[in-house]
Amino acid sequence: MNSLWAVVLALAPSVGIGFLFYKVMKALLEGDRNERLAHARWEAGLVSSDKGAPLGSQRPGESGGRTA
Repeated sequence: MNSLWAVVLALAPSVGIGFLFYKVMKALLEGDRNERLAHARWEAGLVSSDKGAPLGSQRPGESGGRTA
């Protein structure tokens, strides 16, 4: 039974680091996914608000895919 606890104690740091790595990567990927969704919503809002704008109403240097 003593050798079992020795093995458990030897593996505990590796398991702990693995768990921390999992949590950090999960948070990083969720943040990236949320940022991509927010950016897509923002772009969709720009496109929808730009549809009713008359041609040439953009500021110089901005290109929305149209030519004035």
